[in-house]
Amino acid sequence: MGRRSLWESMRMSGRSIAGSPVRAALTALGVMIGVASVISLVALGRGAQEEVAGGLQQLGSNLLIVYSGAPRGTALVRTNISNIRPTLTETDLETIRGFPADMVTYVAPASTANAQLKYENRNTVSTVIGTTPEYTEVRNFRPAYGEFFSQSDVDSRSSVAAIGMQVYRDLFAPGTDPVGQRMRVNGISFRIVGVMEEKGDAAQDNSVLIPITTYQRRISGDSNYAMIAIQAASPDVMRPLQATIEEHLLRLHRLPSMESADFYVANQLDLLATVEGVAGTFTLMLASIAAISLVVGGVGIMNIMLVSVTERTREIGVRMALGARRRDIISQFLTEAVLIALGGGLIGIAIGVGGSWAVTEFARIASHITPISIVAAFGFSILVGLFFGGYPAWRASRLDPIEALRYE
Repeated sequence: MGRRSLWESMRMSGRSIAGSPVRAALTALGVMIGVASVISLVALGRGAQEEVAGGLQQLGSNLLIVYSGAPRGTALVRTNISNIRPTLTETDLETIRGFPADMVTYVAPASTANAQLKYENRNTVSTVIGTTPEYTEVRNFRPAYGEFFSQSDVDSRSSVAAIGMQVYRDLFAPGTDPVGQRMRVNGISFRIVGVMEEKGDAAQDNSVLIPITTYQRRISGDSNYAMIAIQAASPDVMRPLQATIEEHLLRLHRLPSMESADFYVANQLDLLATVEGVAGTFTLMLASIAAISLVVGGVGIMNIMLVSVTERTREIGVRMALGARRRDIISQFLTEAVLIALGGGLIGIAIGVGGSWAVTEFARIASHITPISIVAAFGFSILVGLFFGGYPAWRASRLDPIEALRYE
């Protein structure tokens, strides 16, 4: 089709659409709703996926955790570890610390126990975590006020603690500076050195962190560790590092394989892959449901174009009598169908983008609009026009010129 022929088809299609603007708008409504739905629902799905992935990143970057106890799948965060006998030894810890710097950045052992906290006439129940200063880096969990305890506190078994934000709210009146104050943990006096940032995670916000040596001596009486958290040097080494850790610990524990191991290694990549897979499936399902609206809109375009062919039978006959070829007739009606779908698609894109922005701005629901979703929705609207306008255009081109001229 030449430029002149295409321009003529567009001019005639535009005149036809302008002659029945209400009908054209109603015809494009299905495509408009479909495109807006695809863009907004995909944006919501992507937003939910990124929000969950961001929440996982708050647990720590490039994180692996070696847990005591029998293998429990791929769970990165394991509950009730206080009830599991610690099996990770000082030798295990030093072995992992001795891995090359291009594999391991930080290593922090930890053990936990539930404890009764008391400050003046207030008390609460919390999780006490015995660990080392590297914990703040490995778990991406830093003080908002004051400071974290130091390595010298670990070496001297000092009775110092950094408390979670929920613990602060439970024990102290608003505006009170807790740094330097003393509270009791299971009846043992601890000086508060800092308040940890709020993470929005109940386990972290309701925790008390103390030196691991103090924990072992005054809380548990056990020299082993419940878990060892590791920050890998990069995501690329996380899989090899997991295999290396398993190999070394199996040898140290004199165990034949992971099936009989008294520990397991949880890898953040596994959880991220699971979350992204579920979120991706959910997003695809939403997009598929929304795409049904596009198909319905396409059926509407086909229906109206068939009506248009019937109404303009005499016009088609006149054009054929004046020398119009079949491909010219096809071009005219196909162009009209595409223009209607295209108009609906453009308005739908504006509605979808605006709706996603409004949901994020006013409902505080995460959404993320991707260029590919806009391009895909726009392209699909054009395909809808081509596909569903094809049959009416073909039918118009097959009319007999003589019979068409007789049509009233």
